[in-house]
Amino acid sequence: MRVSILKKLTIGVGLALMVLGQNVMGETTTTRLTQSVEGLVSASSDSVSQRLEKAPITEASELLTGGSRLERATQQRPLAHPAGQVFSIFDAQTVISLDDDDDGYYHRLRVSFDPDVDAGTAWVYAKLYLSLEGGPWNHYFTTDVFSIEDDLTGDAYEVVTRLLDGYPTGYYDVLIELYDADYDLLVVNYGPFEDRDLAVLPLEDIDRDSYHEHGGGGALGPALLLLALLAVTKGYRVRRRGGKTAV
Repeated sequence: MRVSILKKLTIGVGLALMVLGQNVMGETTTTRLTQSVEGLVSASSDSVSQRLEKAPITEASELLTGGSRLERATQQRPLAHPAGQVFSIFDAQTVISLDDDDDGYYHRLRVSFDPDVDAGTAWVYAKLYLSLEGGPWNHYFTTDVFSIEDDLTGDAYEVVTRLLDGYPTGYYDVLIELYDADYDLLVVNYGPFEDRDLAVLPLEDIDRDSYHEHGGGGALGPALLLLALLAVTKGYRVRRRGGKTAV
């Protein structure tokens, strides 16, 4: 009987350790997951949350945090335009929202910007990047191709993103790279040095935003189970009484 009970307890402890290990591993991701919707600011609606729910999940490589952002190839220098056109971004704005655990860090980010061209109409697209507290730029979204005309404000564009996983709690900067779609040419870099609205944004992914709300409940259950099993194991005393083993 002694052997049977201890064997069962050993198996139970092993299973608890396995579950605990899987849970801890689940909290650490090597990829970044986001959902984004995009479009003209003038065409935006109040259904962003519903649209985000249906948006495809975008997966990217692990967030880079070490090294200088200036060393990253993602921040290229705009080259001379073959047709002599001059592009610019007149203004950009950010709106952060949804803080489930009320810790001052948000998991939804809206980036809007007004791209201009010196004359006529041009087709462009943009790449968006995030940098954690001065670290390298990490690409997180590329827009569809859209048209801009002169310096009109009606072609202002926006991208709304919710951070699902892989974004640690901290302060982030945003970089917008504008490309001429006809030549696939980078024409504008626009970031925190050009616009303070793109700097020092308190963000975290949904996984971390809900983690504090539930007190880390994901790992707590297996941990308590493990402690209980260890306590029960320690509580057993094997004693000899009249040649029989009593537990």
